[in-house]
Amino acid sequence: MSKNHEKEVLKAYEEYLAYFFDNDMEGINSLVKFPITYIADGESKSLDSFPVTPKEMMENKQWDTTIDTETYVHGTNSTKGHVISRGTRVRKDKSVIEKIYCFLCFYKNT
Repeated sequence: MSKNHEKEVLKAYEEYLAYFFDNDMEGINSLVKFPITYIADGESKSLDSFPVTPKEMMENKQWDTTIDTETYVHGTNSTKGHVISRGTRVRKDKSVIEKIYCFLCFYKNT
């Protein structure tokens, strides 16, 4: 795995997270090529738009922050890379909402 490819993929993921936490749907959509496959709760769907609005998701879950996060880049080459991240979403009082595990594929726009 090239360290340069790994850095590019991690940079794209960090950019996605910044847009997500800013509730910047335009920014998120600038990184996403639709359709996407969304997998959750034992089902998968092909979607033509982003599946959540971050602000609404955070408000509905009373989600304040994510703790115990582990993120790593796995399996890069010159055109794609995978990110695996897990952590624990918590409320302001630090009570646990849920444990999360996500797998994202990033493809280089050419």
